[in-house]
This record gives sequence, C-alpha cells and structure tokens, in this order.
Amino acid sequence: MSTSGAALATVRLRRRRPGSKTAGTAVIALLPFVLFCLALGALPFARVIQMALSTVNLGATGFSFDWAGIGNFQAVLASKDAWEALGNTAVFILATMIGSIVAGLILALLVNRAVVMLPIARNVLIWPAVVAPVVVSLIWLLILSPTAGGLNKLLETFGLSGQAWLDTGPGAMLSLIAVDIWHWTPVVFLFIYTALQSISEELLEAARMDGASERQILQRVILPLLAPAIGAVALVRVVMGVKVFDEMYLLTSGGPNGATTLVSQRIQLWFFQDLNYGEAAAFSILVVTITIAILLLALFTRSRMAGRS
Repeated sequence: MSTSGAALATVRLRRRRPGSKTAGTAVIALLPFVLFCLALGALPFARVIQMALSTVNLGATGFSFDWAGIGNFQAVLASKDAWEALGNTAVFILATMIGSIVAGLILALLVNRAVVMLPIARNVLIWPAVVAPVVVSLIWLLILSPTAGGLNKLLETFGLSGQAWLDTGPGAMLSLIAVDIWHWTPVVFLFIYTALQSISEELLEAARMDGASERQILQRVILPLLAPAIGAVALVRVVMGVKVFDEMYLLTSGGPNGATTLVSQRIQLWFFQDLNYGEAAAFSILVVTITIAILLLALFTRSRMAGRS
C-alpha cells in the first residue's frame, strides 16, 4: 500500500472511531433505563400470561388459578363481542389516522406560509393536545348535546334540523372519530411541521426556477420528503388508537348497543364487570400481539422502501 493510501486509511479509521465510541457510550447509557423498564413490566405481564392460561377465581384470600391451557384464547376467538370490538377499533384507527394526518398536513403547510402570525398560529393549534381527555370529552358532550348543544344550535341557524349525535351507532362512531381527530391533530401537526422546516428553501427555489408549479413542488418534492415523518406519526396514531379509552367511555360508554365498544373497553368490561379475568387477559395479549405485528410489518415495509430509494 502506498503512503498516501495508508494515510487515507488512517484518516478513515480516525473518522469512524469517534462515531463508534459515541454509539457504544449511548448504548451503555441507555441500557440501565431499558433494563429498568423491562423489569418494571415483566411481573405484570407475567401475571397477565398466567391469567390468560388459567381459569381465574377471586376469593377472600385473593386470586386462585386453575390451568386452562389455550381455552381462554379459544373462547375469545369464538366471541362475537371480541370481533365486534376489533372491527370497531380497526374502523376507528383507520379513520382517525387518515383524518388527523390530512388535517395536520394541511395545517402544517398553511402555518409554514403564515410567517407573520406564526407564533400565534402555533400556540392556538397546539392547545387541544395539552387538554386532558376527560376535559375534552366534557367539552364535546356539551357541544353534541341534542337539546342545548352548540352544534345543533349552529345547524338550526342555517335552517337545518338538529341531530341526536350520540344516540345512533353511525352518529356515535362518527362523533367519537371527530373528537379524537380534533384532540390529536396538533401532535400530527408538530411532527409534519418539524419535518417541513427541515426542507431546504434552496431546493424549493431550484424547483421553481426549473418551471415547476406549486402543485408539482408539493407532489414531487415536499410530500416525498415528508413521507418518513408521516409514516412515523401514522405508527404513533395506531398505538394511540389502540389505547384510547377516556373519550370513548365518557362520550358513548361503548354504545349504543356496542357500536363504539373498542378493544380497551371490551377488556375493561370482561375484567371489572363480568369478572372474566382469563378471557380479558387472553384478549389483551391478542391485541398487543396484533399491534406489535402491525408495527413490525410497517417498519419492515418502510425499511424496504427506503432501501430501494
């Protein structure tokens, strides 16, 4: 190897070493926290698995467990209530994810252009996300009230008849979806707006100089660059949709006739109302497994697409 080649190799090694040391240090620093989180969740999760594989009875001395194998899982898979909750949750997640991403994207694009009122716009748009779900639910209960609700009053102003929004299955689900989109669109807005700020203005100016219209710039430059942020926030919204409970419980309590019962409430009903601990635990494990599978599939697809690009 020539002297210049050896020097170049030395420079490359020197450049790599600080990064590798930094990565190793970061892993070591995070390891105690990761282990702590795993240890914190290990015992409760082990108890859930034990319940899922047992016939559980609650007596004066506590829980008693009789081995049931996969009987609880079979009962859950044969349960109409479980499938209804899964179907409702799938509709809810899909609608709220798409709705909040579209709304967040539009708001981010508008705020990005509103340079003069930028601080005011950001503060006004963010505030719904910092309000507690209980407060959000109470606000929207008043808005959706069939007698004194603000929404029906607004409709009557334009000569339209008011609706009992929460008394029918489709109306209750639509209301629940709308409230969730209103509540969490600010989170999506922050994700997308931050990614939008990282796009070089010089790149956009170069596209304009090449004769691209604003629509073409949006479709061929901005949206492809925002795709990673949109994909990340979509996964976040999936997890949030699985976890939602407060708004659904206070607005509709899963009704009418189970039309808005999501997986979170189905688990709650089995565990606390029916005292069916085994099926509640089995259903929760199935929900977690499905969620993890969806997330892993999405991450794998995303990495494959990134590799091709």
